[in-house]
Amino acid sequence: MAGKKRIGIAIDMTPFVDIAFLLLIFFMTTSSFKPPEPIAVRLPASHSEFKVPESDVLVLYVAEDGTLAIQEGLSAQQSDFIEVKDLPTYVINKRARNPRLRMAIRADKNVPYGVMADVLKGMQISNTLRFNLVTELEGGGMFETVEIETGAGGH
Repeated sequence: MAGKKRIGIAIDMTPFVDIAFLLLIFFMTTSSFKPPEPIAVRLPASHSEFKVPESDVLVLYVAEDGTLAIQEGLSAQQSDFIEVKDLPTYVINKRARNPRLRMAIRADKNVPYGVMADVLKGMQISNTLRFNLVTELEGGGMFETVEIETGAGGH
């Protein structure tokens, strides 16, 4: 038995490497990365189960210091910084180009009441009586919205 020699087993790793690269390419091409937000906001928490619309949405960002940025679409690459006094005109112009446009507001949880009152007044002037307030799902990381209607016959 001392003269018996062991035979080595060689496993070809080429198919394994091919599969690993195919999976890598698949996930790289099918995943979409979230573009950076124009203004960093910390969203308030809620228990809402309503999802943000994927298309025909105008997103208004309200920073803690009162800075406003607005963009058309959830994954828009470009956004405009506006003043509160210009909000009604901006929204009216955007909705004139796209009547199906819905409004979503992503406001920081520490925005002063006066700033939000001015934003809501601008929404009322532009006759945008129905909008979504984007919140973070309590206990989780998913973003949800609370749909708000501020008057009868809203858009």
